[in-house]
Amino acid sequence: MQRMTGVLVFALLASGCLRSTTVISLKPDGSGTVVQETGVSPQALAMLQGFAGASAEGKSAPPQLFGEDQAKKAAESMGVRFVSGEPFKTAQMEGYRARFAFDDVRKVRMKMNDSAAGIPQASTDAKTSEPPFNFEFEQRGSSSILTIVMPDKGPGDAGLNPMSGLGMGGDPSNPAANQQAIQMMKAMMAGMFVDITLNVDGRIIKTNAPFVKGSDVTLLQLDFDKLLADETALQKLQGATDIKALASVPGLKVIPEKRVTIEFGK
Repeated sequence: MQRMTGVLVFALLASGCLRSTTVISLKPDGSGTVVQETGVSPQALAMLQGFAGASAEGKSAPPQLFGEDQAKKAAESMGVRFVSGEPFKTAQMEGYRARFAFDDVRKVRMKMNDSAAGIPQASTDAKTSEPPFNFEFEQRGSSSILTIVMPDKGPGDAGLNPMSGLGMGGDPSNPAANQQAIQMMKAMMAGMFVDITLNVDGRIIKTNAPFVKGSDVTLLQLDFDKLLADETALQKLQGATDIKALASVPGLKVIPEKRVTIEFGK
């Protein structure tokens, strides 16, 4: 039942076009901010609120899906402090924008699914719990060096395949089940976009990060519209046993290295 609940919540989100962006801004002294923005379509939000209300088990009001309480819980999980936040609404999206701050990036612990703070997670199974990526930091003269220690990913790891943990991981020994999982992904995830970007205050002097534009480094990006445009992309994603194999999947940007170093300065 818990698994089916998670899948249903995720289905409502994905079918309603989830958009989640996280920008980590880092200063030369190791302090910085995090801005997270998560939104879904008004139709999907209405379905989620209805589902949450039905699950409230007699409570006077359904739980809030976006808001300060959810942002504060996310702050505690990430090792940062909540600064401010506000709901936003456009013709296409409704959601929440939260701002956080930290004094020492080495104390920040961020998971990829933290980028959707305030959204019910699709799975609470400990086996699919995603490890965080951590930060190391030092100053050397006029430059600062940030090292990002990426989570371990291996064959069968839920964090390697976004379909795992959603009840749609498929069975490699069952082509029919695999095809069914892929068709579910196509129906559910059109329009879904997730992005985690690091911005450094200064000029990037040297880095082994693969996705760099100016002072920005993309840590993760999932653009399902691009992914779904390639008929073989989901098969590649589902069959990947090494994170480096994901480099060839369109619409997906992941860092294949275990340790990513970014040296920056004025």
